Amino acid sequence: MKRSILIAFIIPIFILSSCENSFVTKKEQVNHSIEDKQIIFFSDNENIDQEAVYYDALLAIKNDYPKEFKNMKVIFEKEKKYSKLYEIDEFPSLIVIKKDLVVAKVEGTSKTKNDIVQTITQALSTQ
Repeated sequence: MKRSILIAFIIPIFILSSCENSFVTKKEQVNHSIEDKQIIFFSDNENIDQEAVYYDALLAIKNDYPKEFKNMKVIFEKEKKYSKLYEIDEFPSLIVIKKDLVVAKVEGTSKTKNDIVQTITQALSTQ
């Protein structure tokens, strides 16, 4: 009996310790290769319903830019230091960075899917 209880607690520890969180946490830096472009999505957990157009745009972008999409980071509104670092004033927001510079930025809820896709793909397609 004691052995089965011990096993029931140990197995989840091994399983959960092998999982990796892909979201940026407060302790983590937004790291990327200096030469690579990276997409960063700034999300507001409390107003997630306003982000649907961004999700649709990201799905459209994913097909043409899988490498950049794979390295995409999601930063939540409560992580103020990143908002300040990239001068994000409105949520949701989507930026593309290269060599620590913002090369494209889309902010706010009044954007259309086509506006977002056009801005981000233009930045990702240029050298």
